[in-house]
Amino acid sequence: MTKSAVPAAVRRPMLCELEIEALTARYGAPARRSHRLQADEYIRRYRWRTDSDRRAEVVFAISDPLGRVLLHAKAHYPARIYRILSGGIGWEESVEEALLREVAEETNLPVSVERFLGVIAYQFHYHAEVADFASYLFHLRTDFTEPVCVRDNEISAFRAVLPSQLLDVSNELRNLIGDRRGWGQWRALAVDLVSEQLVSSGVEPQLSV
Repeated sequence: MTKSAVPAAVRRPMLCELEIEALTARYGAPARRSHRLQADEYIRRYRWRTDSDRRAEVVFAISDPLGRVLLHAKAHYPARIYRILSGGIGWEESVEEALLREVAEETNLPVSVERFLGVIAYQFHYHAEVADFASYLFHLRTDFTEPVCVRDNEISAFRAVLPSQLLDVSNELRNLIGDRRGWGQWRALAVDLVSEQLVSSGVEPQLSV
């Protein structure tokens, strides 16, 4: 359902403090971040859409049995670029409903929610225009290592990295050039926060040698 088709009376806000409080009570207090970003033409095509079907997004760092974080790539991404999984929160959905739905659709993995990692509020600027967006970030765990995307042609590849390697992932995103430069700088911010939260909480596995 598009934004215009959803009655205003039933649309949930992008950031709902009562919802954040409820998630905090269940999964821990999130880090809060805000970023002011300069939008380019690529970002403007998406963040200024009047028919958007989402109020915000969930970003989910799934740890496999070895403690590695699952990443994904799509066919239209630049070569060798991966990022942490994410998906939209519908206008009528709760954050938790969207999280579990997106995990199922993008990985088909059974998961447990370990921690509410963070909330990032973005303000995109394009000349005199401003558009807001937000990400809700979570750490999840699974006992399986073989994700399968059930959406046709959505994800082209998966890989997994240790939490300490996530900054390499964000640096690759941040150093993109061309029409994906702004997108990469934006997408790097969520990876940075996941890295900060997972490494600081000591979830890096101790691998035997």
